[in-house]
Amino acid sequence: MRMAGTGEGIGRYIEKLVVNLMDIDETNQYFLLCDKNSEFVEKFEVTRRNFAKVSVSSRYYSWSEQTSFIAELRRLKLDLVHFASFNAPVLYPGKFVITVHDVIHHQFPGKKKSRMFHRLAYRAAIWASVRRAAKVIAVSEATKREIVKVLGVRAEKVAVVYEGVEKQFAEAVSAVKIEEVKNAYKISKPFLFFVGVWRQYKNLPRLSLAFDILKEDYHRDVQLALAGKIDPFYPEIKQAVFKIKHADDIRALGFVPDLDLAVLYQAAQAFVLPSLVEGFGLIGVEAQAAGLPVLASRIQVLEEILGQGAIYFNPTDEQDMAKKIDELLGDPGLLQNLVAEGQINAQKYDWRKTAEETLKIYEQKN
Repeated sequence: MRMAGTGEGIGRYIEKLVVNLMDIDETNQYFLLCDKNSEFVEKFEVTRRNFAKVSVSSRYYSWSEQTSFIAELRRLKLDLVHFASFNAPVLYPGKFVITVHDVIHHQFPGKKKSRMFHRLAYRAAIWASVRRAAKVIAVSEATKREIVKVLGVRAEKVAVVYEGVEKQFAEAVSAVKIEEVKNAYKISKPFLFFVGVWRQYKNLPRLSLAFDILKEDYHRDVQLALAGKIDPFYPEIKQAVFKIKHADDIRALGFVPDLDLAVLYQAAQAFVLPSLVEGFGLIGVEAQAAGLPVLASRIQVLEEILGQGAIYFNPTDEQDMAKKIDELLGDPGLLQNLVAEGQINAQKYDWRKTAEETLKIYEQKN
């Protein structure tokens, strides 16, 4: 649980998995490996006697993770460790399973790994992890195919376990609360909504160009609200996003806590997910659960996860993106049908089911 409380997707994944494991498993003994400096972990409530928090000093993606963390694990004499990301210590001798959420770093290495040492370290860690793991968990069939193709793992070694969606996103929000939250984020018009990090694969510059076309050619008087931290390693993305003619109608919201996020999902006109690659696309499912019509990139993983509950566009064509958004906004019947299909689709994803299927993997004897 070292990534718990970080606000990142992996952090959310491990938090929800543990909470639901506590609901279903009274038999196995769990040690929750927590960052000793995490405020979130201090507040995290353990509700069963067979679960215990253990503070560790090694942060994720650090050198100590590959050295002193191994000693911390060995002292616990664990039968099995679940690493919630690819970064299992290369020299850890015990049995473990890992979750690989995506192989995006192979397609978009990113500036954090621009130095050869960091790039080689990432590749060494993920290659060693998938080969030595007793089982590899993928969060979608599309991600499984990429793991098999890119990392050369046997298909039978990879189990697909979908993520879940929290019920709070489907709970109705009052009009008063919606206006309160919109005012807090300086949203004054009907708006399109995006949630995610400001990195290359999220395709925000093209989304902003599509927004400009929507304003200029289709005369839509709307705003674009972008929730998520602006990544300082990618200043060119922020520059491109705000370079458009109608940049005054873009709202960069920064990190948005879950309670506000649930309100904004229900307040928006539509949710747009323009990613070039994804591992699962949980934010799209959250939007569907909230009753928000979703437009998404026509890529395998999003078509798999979002199903019939989304309109798909070419993510490399901002003209197509703008056209599809305009068609949705101009067709109340299409919008209503899309909302209904999206809500049905979102019901397939449940964190309890995620926990049940993960527990079966833990208990496999091979």
